[in-house]
Amino acid sequence: MDRALDREVALTIIDGGATQHGRSSGNEVFARTTALCQVHSPAVAHILDMVDGDSFSAVVAEWVPSVSLEEAASGSPSILGVARAVVELADAMQKVHESDAVLAIGDTPRVRVRVSLGGTAYVAFPGTPACSDHDGDLRGLRHAIRTLAPGVASPDLPLAGGTTAGAMATALRRIVDQPPPPEAPAPAPAPISEEQSAARWDPRQLGPIALTGIAALAVAMFGAIGWLIGTSLADPPVSEAVATSGEPAGDDVAPPPRPLVPVAPGGSAVYSPQQYPDNALASGLAIDGKLETAWSTDTYMQQFPQFKNGVGLTVALPPDTTLRGVWIASPSAGARIEIRTVPPVGGVLEETAVLGAATLQSGVTPIALADSAPHSGLTVWISAQAGSEGSYRTELSEIGFLN
Repeated sequence: MDRALDREVALTIIDGGATQHGRSSGNEVFARTTALCQVHSPAVAHILDMVDGDSFSAVVAEWVPSVSLEEAASGSPSILGVARAVVELADAMQKVHESDAVLAIGDTPRVRVRVSLGGTAYVAFPGTPACSDHDGDLRGLRHAIRTLAPGVASPDLPLAGGTTAGAMATALRRIVDQPPPPEAPAPAPAPISEEQSAARWDPRQLGPIALTGIAALAVAMFGAIGWLIGTSLADPPVSEAVATSGEPAGDDVAPPPRPLVPVAPGGSAVYSPQQYPDNALASGLAIDGKLETAWSTDTYMQQFPQFKNGVGLTVALPPDTTLRGVWIASPSAGARIEIRTVPPVGGVLEETAVLGAATLQSGVTPIALADSAPHSGLTVWISAQAGSEGSYRTELSEIGFLN
């Protein structure tokens, strides 16, 4: 945290004036890193400063809310999704190599390369030691592709076929730009069986939770899902729900709604465009699948927008995910929640779009989404806190996403 300018930053540390690779001095690293300052691409974090200290030096870059390569891969992205994620990185690498510079991602790609909540793989920690070369960059790019697409055969992605950054960028661009296949009716996803639901929500695995009790939570959960797909909790008249035996359904009978299926988030980060991020290290507790853990805001003396305009979580989703609903388990009744798009890098809240909103109940609150466009991440924004004068605070035990 850069407290002077009130912003989060990424630090690449040059320990003791020398890197771990090749004994490069801080000045040597800075000289080679300067070339990256001229790169204007979402695949390279914007370099803000280079600091030369007595015991260590550091390259200071803009921090982009993001997840690791492994977390992004947990959503099982498709070949097209992987190509879209890394094509900007390959393009940036090509431009850097043409200027005889390097990205320096070959030795530590798992650390240096992350995936933004917009779905772009990028160099999160720029800094170029003297031993870095073009071949190392290509190894790092191939490692990123293999990590994002585990088990995918190499002919399906340009793992070994590209001997230069330009060749790999061309191959990736060919995948991204290929025309979509003819549309075919997709089979409806299988609904979650009672056995699967019981296994997912086994009370013995949940432990004590500060909500309204396991039974009430289960009722609220399934009530939320039913509400989201537009059904009524009361049994509808038989004549309106199904055709009678032996009679064909009329043209005005709507097909049953497609069952909702859960979507696994890839990671999360606290989004706080004003002041410091609340409990930044605990953001993952809101999406860890455990109702007994939670992420919470700080406690405020006054309601938003006093002191700050709000706070929230940006959550990564598998690339190009179409969602129909979100549910939030929380004991903080009265908090106002907005589901928004992810802000652009360095952007402000006003640059995001509201997809749905609700006031939290004590228990599970369903939120229907109006926009069916695909997203690679969403922002769960708290515009008003729960609590009362002198003690405003909101706790989110779990956030679920439904397709």
